[in-house]
Amino acid sequence: MARTAVASKLAKYKAKRDFGLTAEPSGDRSAKPSGHSFVIQQHAARRMHYDFRLELDGVLLSWSVPKGPSLSPAERRLAVRTEDHPLDYASFEGIIPKGQYGGGTVVVWDNGTWRPEGDAQEAMRKGRLTFTLDGHKLHGRWHLVRTKLDDGKNENWLLFKGRDDAANDKLDIITAEPKSVISGRTLDEIAAEPERVWQSNKIAEPTVMEKRAARFAKLPPKEPANTAQDLPALLEALPLGFKLTNLDKVLYPEQGITKAQLIAYLAVVADWMLPHVKERPLTIVRCPEGRGKPCFYQKKILPGSPKAIDTVKIREESGEVVDYMQIHDMPGLVALAQLGTLEIHTWGCHSDKVERPDLMVFDLDPDVGLGWEKVALAAFELRRRLREVGFESFVKTTGGKGLHVVAPTDRRTDWDDFKTFTKVIVERMAEAEPKLYTTNMAKAQRKNRIFLDYLRNGRNATFIAPYSQRARPGAPVAVPISWEELAHGVDPGAFTIITVPQRLAQLDKDPWDGINRVKQAITAAAWKQLGGKP
Repeated sequence: MARTAVASKLAKYKAKRDFGLTAEPSGDRSAKPSGHSFVIQQHAARRMHYDFRLELDGVLLSWSVPKGPSLSPAERRLAVRTEDHPLDYASFEGIIPKGQYGGGTVVVWDNGTWRPEGDAQEAMRKGRLTFTLDGHKLHGRWHLVRTKLDDGKNENWLLFKGRDDAANDKLDIITAEPKSVISGRTLDEIAAEPERVWQSNKIAEPTVMEKRAARFAKLPPKEPANTAQDLPALLEALPLGFKLTNLDKVLYPEQGITKAQLIAYLAVVADWMLPHVKERPLTIVRCPEGRGKPCFYQKKILPGSPKAIDTVKIREESGEVVDYMQIHDMPGLVALAQLGTLEIHTWGCHSDKVERPDLMVFDLDPDVGLGWEKVALAAFELRRRLREVGFESFVKTTGGKGLHVVAPTDRRTDWDDFKTFTKVIVERMAEAEPKLYTTNMAKAQRKNRIFLDYLRNGRNATFIAPYSQRARPGAPVAVPISWEELAHGVDPGAFTIITVPQRLAQLDKDPWDGINRVKQAITAAAWKQLGGKP
């Protein structure tokens, strides 16, 4: 195709980018056309997605696929058409700076060649493209079909696998094959070193910090300094009031994440996390030797704990007064990590009024094999029902396969009425759709259903705190998200100790903005909406 025609196709691409700030190719010296190359780039921008690109007529036709491709022919994945990209974008792997269009981390998840069935240009005009992929991860027959459900702003297509020998209804290829096909690195590994320039299969250039260290050293090292070794020294300079120990202990063996890295994570997210955990009674999961080794729950403060962990006295049902834990600030968060804490759970009340709960939490726990879409729909249905009784709600991932829907309340109600109110809400929901939901915690009753767990709303019950890490493979994090994010598609597995700080740096506002300003309560009118108080 003539260069002028290609330039015209790339005009929108260029208009959205400042090539003085981003390392993305400008397209002025585009790569030599190969005919039918394809690339899929995993892209952790404001929302995680996969960019599916097919070479045609001198450019890369591009679609944004929020959930990525599936090998199951039964899975229709939304693919939103985006601007055409230059051919040399196919080898781009690195970090688009914050504030730039699409700011975030990019890896080349798969690439290879594609072969259309019939006339590709005509198929694009008609909105039905059938083709064969020959990549490192994806093979066989595929379909792209334009839908009639466009919203006026986006050109929506569906991407799905053809039924052939390469199809697989059981394998989740996204989870099974996370690494780049050109650098061998995962998205987390690239995001962990934002100063590096990753591209193609070249050796990563040293960071600015590494170059500076080499320049000023008396005996320059043969290889760039390992900045990870500097992390303990930086952490020890924090004004904590207690000494950090065993910072090189590996807590997440699969990723090699150390106590130092966990503490650094908590220090970075402290401003986001503390409004949801400070001055609340806590229960923690401690794994002193790391994930996979013996762990235990702890609710009482133990002798020798850092003074940044404060106490709150709570009378148990037995009459015993117990010193529970609470924290007030960033040193308190770090002190929990110093103890080897891999999970932080809170009560639904504040320490100054332990007998007056102020946060409802509904845990949507799906049976094994239920798709994420059903969990998301359940959250939206619960949100609708809460609105009917006068409550605005918020949503977060749990670091697992479920979601938490939470609703703040005024501190007017005791624990018994509080728990009863939440119980009635989910019972009404389960009664309306008994094939979808259950409030029975027995495993046998959960088959192909979502367990609507209201039990988090009882006295002495706890739930995972927002932004807390989990003692699970992959170092996942429980993350507040907006309802809009949930509607557009969220991959809960993408939220980890490594990726969440980058996510927060890219957000325009807190997904839970306004949660502490909401004024709502369990009133007689709310009970009336539910058919009356039991």
